[in-house]
Amino acid sequence: MGRGLGTSVGEMNRRVMLQYRTEVDDGYGGKTFEWFDHAAAWAKVEPLSGGEYFKAHQTQAEVTHRVTMRYRADVDEKMRIIYGEKILEIESILDVDSAHQRMEIMAREAK
Repeated sequence: MGRGLGTSVGEMNRRVMLQYRTEVDDGYGGKTFEWFDHAAAWAKVEPLSGGEYFKAHQTQAEVTHRVTMRYRADVDEKMRIIYGEKILEIESILDVDSAHQRMEIMAREAK
């Protein structure tokens, strides 16, 4: 169903891991970045079809997936999603209803 508005809880049947990036000391006086698990969540993960990809690509850089999940206030565009072997970098987040029940994340697969 389009735009995640009609997504039922039963369709959110894929387990994903939300991760955040933080700066850590590298032990030599410098800094490096590492990813850490933030929270596991149930989601609907959809690769975008050709037409959807074309529309998303016009407004966002290489969006390849739509991820719909229950609304979480603790997710932002600096995070990423691990889905199986895929790493999905968050491009944008949309609160799809005024009741804050679901959110739609547009993401691109890391290469």
